[in-house]
Amino acid sequence: MVWFVQILGIGLMFALSPLFWGITQTTKARLQRRRGPSLWQPYWVIAKNWQKDTTVPEFSSLIFRLAPSITMAALVAILISIPVAGQVPASWPRNLLTVFFLLALERFWTGLAGLDAAGTFGGLGASRVTTLGTGIEPALLAALGIVWGVSGHATIRPLAPLLHASPARLFPWVLASVSLALVLLAEWGRLPVDNPDTHLELTMIHEATLLEYDGRFLALAEWAMALKVTALATLGWVLLGPNCRSLWANLALRLGEVGLTAIAIGVVESRFTKVRFFRIPMYLAAAAGIGVLAFYLVAGGFSG
Repeated sequence: MVWFVQILGIGLMFALSPLFWGITQTTKARLQRRRGPSLWQPYWVIAKNWQKDTTVPEFSSLIFRLAPSITMAALVAILISIPVAGQVPASWPRNLLTVFFLLALERFWTGLAGLDAAGTFGGLGASRVTTLGTGIEPALLAALGIVWGVSGHATIRPLAPLLHASPARLFPWVLASVSLALVLLAEWGRLPVDNPDTHLELTMIHEATLLEYDGRFLALAEWAMALKVTALATLGWVLLGPNCRSLWANLALRLGEVGLTAIAIGVVESRFTKVRFFRIPMYLAAAAGIGVLAFYLVAGGFSG
């Protein structure tokens, strides 16, 4: 039963990741008093691109063609390593350090593809993506450092039943959750770090690496962007969120939590504007600092 529920949960998260993207876009539009796109618009966009003919830049190499598949495979591997239902078989791979390596692999190939296209915008996007990665990765490591503080190892599993914890002991979890939320916005390229709704060369970051793609390559890249935030949000909720005894209840809870995360991102995007690129390191430093504080409190036995 554990195998079946875990595989089912992975399949649902993979299939519903564009829907969570649509929830964010719809929430943002409604808060701005616009009708906005349909919740299913991301599926229609991906399907439309999948049916188009695929072209590649004249001077690109095999790297440009392989990058969308490799990034998608890395994100799927991250999702597989997360115990979506709260429990996994003993032999299931679930090491947190693997998540960091796979995220680095995804970012490396995204930047490499931008450079391989031999275009101005691709090089610009690759430079910015890798620059932000040097700040995002330490911030993410700090945000999830509470795992080492509590359990002493890097195994991905629910840390504690938060619903039964005292208010004082919840404080480090709150700090870790805030740190992870800040990292999540930066990792997905949302406001205030990046604006995915614009293609101005002075502001775009992640979108710049996709400008040379079309057809099935673009469809894979767009699905991968949606899958990234779904996987990271699921990871955060599994580690820091409440956990039930029932596998099916955990699975339903995770789906609802990721949906709430998508709504929250839409609310944040409707309230904030994009910060200047050279101020983003301060943003990531704040996220890392909050995560380090949470780890320090847990490692020091904070109890209020």
